[in-house]
Amino acid sequence: MKANLDDIYLFTQTVLHGGISAAAQANHLQRSKVSRRLQELEKALGYQLLIRTTRTIELTDHGQRLFSLVSQPIEQIAQGLSSMREQQHELSGKVRIAIPSALMSSAAFNTIISEYTTNFPEISVEIENHQESVDLKRQAFDLQLLPSSAKVSDDSYIQFSLLPYRSHLVASQTYLDSHSPIITLDDLHDHRVLTNRYNANLLDTHINIALRSDDLSLLRSMAIAGAGVAFIPQVHSKPALDGGQLVEVLPQVVHPQQHLTLIYPSAQFLPHRVKILIDLFRERFQ
Repeated sequence: MKANLDDIYLFTQTVLHGGISAAAQANHLQRSKVSRRLQELEKALGYQLLIRTTRTIELTDHGQRLFSLVSQPIEQIAQGLSSMREQQHELSGKVRIAIPSALMSSAAFNTIISEYTTNFPEISVEIENHQESVDLKRQAFDLQLLPSSAKVSDDSYIQFSLLPYRSHLVASQTYLDSHSPIITLDDLHDHRVLTNRYNANLLDTHINIALRSDDLSLLRSMAIAGAGVAFIPQVHSKPALDGGQLVEVLPQVVHPQQHLTLIYPSAQFLPHRVKILIDLFRERFQ
């Protein structure tokens, strides 16, 4: 029996959507029909492809081999057809962005989004707060911004470095005057350190991190209030340093450089509205 190409497509849809019900819904089919077609495909190939449970599916070795063989070409065809349909309305529709909370209040980010929505009023923008890498395809995001220290969930995504930055240690002079001296990094063991989840990985694991927060403004405010030593990006502490509210701790220590990374799927079939936004990020941040 010859394998049906439509059945192979439904198989890839089932894998990509994480289950038979989700694949049926995405393709406007009844669940029973998708399930039956998958059974016909397994019968035609002579192998079990999926291990079905009540809530999810798992690929067998043969299923994994088939998915690796056919998923990329079919996905590219689907993306290409979608891109062709969108050409008449390429400056309308919706763009979805995933960003960490620290960027929500960033002046540069706000300027980019403001310019984009002003220039293209027919395009709606959805911004969600995500601290970790998202599956852009499955979760229907067009792009994501993350620090380079965060692990990206899919190595096939394009990762474009937008902005290099360094972090440093800062505290109020009042705090430093009332606590033991900080001469070396080892002296931080005797202090309360305030930082975010990304920078915490740059410090010695034995250092007492009193607060981990993705709200950089909170970390800066607590350092100004004398609640501890903050380890935050230099750009976030500069106003307080210039105003004398904070002083740099261990200025001779240079911490590893990090990057803000723009993440998006293959550019081959990106809608024009997404390409414009990507170019805007590249231009403004560089």
